[in-house]
Amino acid sequence: MEMLWVAAREEHPHRPLRDRIDPLRLPDHVLMRQYRVPRPAIIFLIRLLADDLQRRTRRSTPLPVALQVMLALRYFASGSFQMVLGGTLGVSQSSVSRVVRDVATALCRRVGMFIKFPTTAAQCITTKQQFADIAGFPNVLGAVDGTHIAIKAPHEDEELYVNRKNYHSINVQVICDATLRVTDLVAKWPGSTHDSFMLMNSGTGNKFNEGEMQDGWLLGDSGYPLRPWLMTPTVFYTRLQRQSSATPVPSARPGVLWRGALELLSQDSGALTCL
Repeated sequence: MEMLWVAAREEHPHRPLRDRIDPLRLPDHVLMRQYRVPRPAIIFLIRLLADDLQRRTRRSTPLPVALQVMLALRYFASGSFQMVLGGTLGVSQSSVSRVVRDVATALCRRVGMFIKFPTTAAQCITTKQQFADIAGFPNVLGAVDGTHIAIKAPHEDEELYVNRKNYHSINVQVICDATLRVTDLVAKWPGSTHDSFMLMNSGTGNKFNEGEMQDGWLLGDSGYPLRPWLMTPTVFYTRLQRQSSATPVPSARPGVLWRGALELLSQDSGALTCL
């Protein structure tokens, strides 16, 4: 059967390939503007994801790993329609859709390499000092907050996904350090779930409750309960409130930044599908 397939391919010439642009040939400032990622980071991602994205196919010429990574990054950065993006880089819409899914899946497999809560004494000292440098608030290991990612209405338990703003979502918990680096992320709760419930039922929350974490605090807004390891704003206008309200700012910013990127994953259809 294999010999027949090869013979058939030799009888009929390959279809002409589309002219494809090599995005890495763009100047650095254009790369940064269009892909939101500097050249060294793009090259790092290409090498990191190479094993997952290399395709072995005898039907046609596979997309190079570099082009797959660039396609996904361009889509995450711009939210352009897949057909328009594919036409720009000489790739079909169906290929763009598949590439975006594959690159996102490959990145998720490696999430543990980059999203790490400080655990060692040295890491905790560095994190605390960085937070203290912002507003003088001591002993802080992270700032926590929740953000809603819009999804399509699921077929099961649909009402659980309607949040307080009356749209379907997943409530995602984010903890970050003072440099806006995400150190913990939980993305599994329906939109009606309260932020405090997510934290108390998360792995990080359980470790704090059981005393397994290094000495230190999380900072949250008034939606969280006060705990020995969780500091929230005071009702009175004191110096402590001014400091605590200044320091959690980093927790809101990454949520805004990557929430937009997540919602772009389904810009063509308007919302993410809850799997």
